[in-house]
Parts: sequence; C-alpha cells; structure tokens
Amino acid sequence: MPQVIEFPPLGAEPRATLFAVARVCRDTPAGGEPFAAFRSRLRAAKLWDRERPAAILRVLGASGATVTRSPFMVAVAATKNDDEALDVIADRWLELNPLLFKTIFELIEQRAHGKDELSKFLGSFAYRGKVPSRPDLEAYFLTLVATGVARTVGIALVHGPRADRLKVKIAGLDTDELLENPTPLAEPVIPAAAEDDGAEAPAAIADAGTAATLTAVAAAAPEVFGPGGSPLPPFLRHLATASKEKSPRGRERAVPTSRFAGGVFAADVLEETTTRIGAWWKETPGATPLYAPADFGFDPEAWVEGADEVVYRIAVAAALVFRLETDRDGVIRAYRALDTAKVLGDLYHGTVPDSLPAQVDARALMLASLAARRCAETPELASSIDQQKSAAEVFAALDAALGRGLFRIELHWMLGMLGQLGVIRFDDLGELSSLPHRLVRDTLFRLGFLATPYAADGAALVAAARAARTAAGTDPADEVLSRFALAAGCAYDCPNRRACEYPCRERLE
Repeated sequence: MPQVIEFPPLGAEPRATLFAVARVCRDTPAGGEPFAAFRSRLRAAKLWDRERPAAILRVLGASGATVTRSPFMVAVAATKNDDEALDVIADRWLELNPLLFKTIFELIEQRAHGKDELSKFLGSFAYRGKVPSRPDLEAYFLTLVATGVARTVGIALVHGPRADRLKVKIAGLDTDELLENPTPLAEPVIPAAAEDDGAEAPAAIADAGTAATLTAVAAAAPEVFGPGGSPLPPFLRHLATASKEKSPRGRERAVPTSRFAGGVFAADVLEETTTRIGAWWKETPGATPLYAPADFGFDPEAWVEGADEVVYRIAVAAALVFRLETDRDGVIRAYRALDTAKVLGDLYHGTVPDSLPAQVDARALMLASLAARRCAETPELASSIDQQKSAAEVFAALDAALGRGLFRIELHWMLGMLGQLGVIRFDDLGELSSLPHRLVRDTLFRLGFLATPYAADGAALVAAARAARTAAGTDPADEVLSRFALAAGCAYDCPNRRACEYPCRERLE
C-alpha cells in the first residue's frame, strides 16, 4: 500500500480548493500538454507550491515533460458536478494512504475525537504506519471535512454525511495485509527546465518555516534574494550586499556537455567541479564566523547537569537563527534577553514568567514557546542522543522529536552546535552539519550533485547536506556554495550558460 504523508494545504476555504483541483482535472487536455503549461494552470488555481510541488503532483498523479491525465484526473473529469468530484477526491485520499484513512475513519466512527487526540494516537505505538507532520495532518483533516467524510462537532471530528458510502470499502481493508504489501507511489518527475520559477517568488520561506511571504520580505529588504529568485536565509543575507568577489568563471576550459549529457554527472565530472570551486574559494576572504556555544552561554558541563534543558536551549537558538529575520547580533541579543529575563527557564519548566521586560522580542518569545512545547513531548531526547552511534542517527532522533512540521534545516544547525559542545563526536558529523538551504540545493542541482532541488523530508535534507560537503569540502558548505552562486551569477535560465565552463544542467537547455 502507498503511505503518502505529504498533502497540499487547502487554505481558508477547503471546498473551494478541492473544486479548483477538479477544474484542473477537467481543463487538462486529454491529449496532454507541456509541463510548463500545466504548472501555469496550477498556479492560476493557486495550487502550485514552489517549495513543495510534489504534494499536489502526487495527488493528481501527474508529472513529466508532457502531462497527461492520470486515472484519477480522468475519473474527476468524468463527474457531472462538483459534489460527485468530491467523492472521487475522497477515494483518492483513501488510495494515497489506506492505513491512515482507515485508522482515522474508524476512530471517529466509534466516537468524537479531537484533532489533538487523533494526532497523539497516530504518534503512539498503536499506529504502525508513517506519521504525517502536524501541518500535513491538519490539511488531511480539512480534506476529510471538505469531502463530507467527516464533520466537526465543536473541536472534534465525527463521521460526515458522505461517510456511509465508504464503510464497506474500509471494513474490507486488513491492517496487517496493508503493512505486508508496501507499494509506494512513484515520485513525480519535474522537468529540470520547469524548476526555475524565477519569475514567481515562492509563497513562503519553507526552510525558515515562517509565515511571512517572500514578496513582503523583498519589499522591506530586496537584498535577501540570491540568483534566480532563491531566498538567502537570514544568517547569509549579508552576502547579497557584500563586495563582489572574483568570478569563478573564465578560469578553465569548458567541460564538454557530452560528458554530462542526459543529466547524468559522472563521479569524475563532479570531482572536477569540486576542485574548481576549491581553487576559487582559496582566493576569497574566507567564511563568516560560525555561531559558537559561547554566543548563547552553552556550556559542556551543563550537559551533565541537565542535558534535556541544553537540547531545548539549542532548539530555541536554532529557531531564532532561522526564523527571527534579523542578523547575527540581533539573534544573540534576542536570545540573551529571553535568558536574562529567565523566560527560557520558565518555559522549559512549564511555568508562566513573572514578567516580560520590554527588551523581550515577541516573536522570539513565541518561537521559544513552540520549542518548549515540542521538547516537552519528548522528555528523553537527550538520553536518546547519547545512545546514537552516528551523526545520521542523531539527526533521525532530532527529526522524530522536533521535526513534524516544526524544524527542518534547523536540525542540521543543532547538530553542528552539539558537535561544537563536544556532545557528539562522529566521523559523519561534518557531512550533516552543512546547512542545505534552498540556494545551496538549487546550486547543487544545477551542478549535478543532486537529482532535485526540492527537499520534502529529513532524508532529502540529509542527502543535500552530504552533497554540499562533497561539492565544497570541509569549509562551511552553505556559505561556500552561496557565495559561489552569487559570484558566478548562477541561476535558472542562466544568462551565462553559453560561455560558462562548469558542467551544469543549464548548459543542457
């Protein structure tokens, strides 16, 4: 059975969004159309998410250079009205993850269940399937309600008016058989030429996890964008206004496109790219100083006395670094204000702070509260970290505890901080402590180190972090590759591709 756990968000009007899905299915030409035209149709329907395009494509079952109607799209197109289309969409959600659908369906059939209660059940040992992140689970609940499979009673869910037609089908599904016969869906194929999206800013900064739109940020600070519209994270935004470095182009003979034709970059081609980047990097002023444990008052001895609180404080610092929309000094100042006011200690112990001094940033307080809540759900996280045997296992433990829609790229930063503290000392730490933000992934994709710039889960971020280390060596890969892209003018639909000597997917266009 498939176990899809990533679902497109439905916005403020879920039914209207599902009706838009139905319109896309009906309007897609029966003979197919180029991916770019199909993507434009999704954009017009407000269904395209540049940061998570696979979610809607996976639901539709459509991808590739020429998009043709999938069986699901054909079934929707054959419906007579939107109400019938909702039934087909409900069936599709069942098809995408039968175990998840069956579990929720049967729980809310027994009695009313709150969303938090359902989420906790799915996260317990009683549920043996993959667990969606909380935002994806919220989107799932909204779909069940919008299709009439469920309805809300206060804050709880119960069976809806269209649940009866699915009862026989759900009853016929056996949990053990579903688990014994894994049949994952094929991942959507997104043509390389269609991944630029340069003319359209993404709806949100996914790596930073903020709700502020890039267009709003750009209006206040246009320099936050890298080449091709890729956003620079707060800790690297100074690069966009820094003095221009020497271009890494125009130094070597061009690598013939025949050596990487077809989009397959052999090991020797990648090794040559790494060597060229390394030679250019030696001429640059060097990397910006990393955040250090002393910046936040982290002490190795505190790990012995209260390791779980240290993990919590590192999580707060990570949230501020990536989401506070300020520079290094602003992050440290915000953290110290929370610490000096004893707010961090109060939140960790679950008590209400006695007072909130004026210097405590409201957004920083919110982020610290979210980190405290998630850490409270996994009180043995530090002990779990101590038991791991590699940095990859530590990352997996952090992802299981703090991921699920809360932290993504921050987990790599936390790994690096734990390494600086001496808490973890594994050979693969350097591979995972690179920060694979969007500009880095875009650059790695163009240079052939990654098959896709998208990262929908922790595993994809780990792969990107390792690829960054391969491409940039032991120096901070995120800064090396970001500065390389800025200095070389790397971008989708690159204006330099005719004269560039680097092996790059843009030269194949």
